[in-house]
Amino acid sequence: MSIIRKATSSEVGPDLTFVLSDATVDRMGDTIDPAGWDLRWFRKNPIALFGHDSAFPIGKWADVRVEGGKLIGRLMLAAEGTSARIDEIRRLVEQGVLRAVSVGFKPLEAEPKDKAQPWGAQTYKRSELLETSLVSVPANPAALALAKSLSISDD
Repeated sequence: MSIIRKATSSEVGPDLTFVLSDATVDRMGDTIDPAGWDLRWFRKNPIALFGHDSAFPIGKWADVRVEGGKLIGRLMLAAEGTSARIDEIRRLVEQGVLRAVSVGFKPLEAEPKDKAQPWGAQTYKRSELLETSLVSVPANPAALALAKSLSISDD
C-alpha cells in the first residue's frame, strides 16, 4: 500500500501541542480510527517535517500518544538560528499563521465507507504512523489543539 497524508487544523498551544489526527471525516470523506494507530516505529524516529518534504526536517515530535480519541503530539522545533528557513517557520507558528499538521501513514487495514464504491472514501481502521508534518493547508478542519493561546497580541 502507498503512503497516505492527512492534515488537521489546530490552534497551537504555548507548548506547541497539536492534535495530529482524530476520527473526524476529512475533506476527502475519509476517517482514521484513532485506536488503530501503530506508533512503534515512529517513536524510534519522531521526525517533524515541513510539507511532507523528507529533505526539510524542522524538528521532532515528543509525547506522541492516543488520548481521548485523538492522536496528540508536542512539536519541538529545531533551535533558533539553525537556519533562516527554520527561523521563518518558527515566527509563522508563533503568529498563528502556520497551525496545521498532517500525518503521513501506511494503511494497514481499511474498508470503503460505501461498499458499492470501493475506491471512494475510506475508513482507515489500522495505520502505521510514518511522519508528521507542519503544513499550510489542512484536510481535517475539525481537530483542536489542547491549549488555546500563544499569548500573542492581536497585532
